[in-house]
Amino acid sequence: MKLNKNVGLSPQENYLEAIRFGSPEYMPRGNEDIFHTLNLGILRIEDWTDPWGVGWVLGMEGAVPFPKLNPIADITAWESFKLPDPDALFDNIDDKISAVKAAKNEGKLIVGEFIYFLFERVWALTGLENFLPAMIDEPEAVHGLLHRVAEYAKRVFDNFLELGVDAVSVSEDLGTQRALMLSPGHFDTFLAPEYRFIFENMIAAGKIIRFHCCGCVEEVIDRLTDIQISVLNPVQARANDLALIKRITFGKTALDGGIDSHLLLTGTPSDVQKETARVIDLLKPGGGYICAPDQGFPDYPPGNMDMLYKTAAELGKY
Repeated sequence: MKLNKNVGLSPQENYLEAIRFGSPEYMPRGNEDIFHTLNLGILRIEDWTDPWGVGWVLGMEGAVPFPKLNPIADITAWESFKLPDPDALFDNIDDKISAVKAAKNEGKLIVGEFIYFLFERVWALTGLENFLPAMIDEPEAVHGLLHRVAEYAKRVFDNFLELGVDAVSVSEDLGTQRALMLSPGHFDTFLAPEYRFIFENMIAAGKIIRFHCCGCVEEVIDRLTDIQISVLNPVQARANDLALIKRITFGKTALDGGIDSHLLLTGTPSDVQKETARVIDLLKPGGGYICAPDQGFPDYPPGNMDMLYKTAAELGKY
């Protein structure tokens, strides 16, 4: 019997081994307390206007607000739009920096969180109904606005690097329940070059890139692995072929999520046990999988969540 050379790993070390396709002792789970998130206040669960001039409206309790006021309704006017100062996000955060230092001393992995990243940020500025046609009708304007937002994001990441983060986590929903919101060709033309530009310093520094991307994203999974994202989340179970995604990402990009949130909300603990075992059988082999729900909800039945993580612990040994 071959012994695991990494017996005695901390949960943080085990997570790193798993996402790097090394020698984890067990499959990481989404309920492990191994992260400290540096949140810069970009997301608020309320009606508000953010520093970009986007007006967010909370339509349903417990959900995130939606961008109803779009300050660049005419994308051809993008050059006159003044972006906020990315460095201003890091002003007056001494209390957060102290918390980061304390978390580091506890051995936590420090994650810089950046919500509404590139695609999400630009369509929030323009309105989705304006942005998607503009990729065909006004490609130069789209390129110009995307790159300005990419420069902003890269500066934020450089500030995160100065603070010594271990990872960055971005939100960038590209899919609906059935398909991408843009074609793979438009992804290649407009988004991929900017992602490479934004991530290059993080990758050079050996940092983790956690890419949150809801919906059906099968058609660009190979592109995301080529861009060198470290972890893809949430791997929405009803929107994607999990076995296909595992084959494409194996050895390159780890998967975080994959347990059907609809079943977690509506099923029985027995249903959850069976589905969790099925997904683990697909995604655990060879490492690169963190077992967790494929969406975050505040009101999952506690018995179902207990069963998810109980099953994951029982079946998670390598």
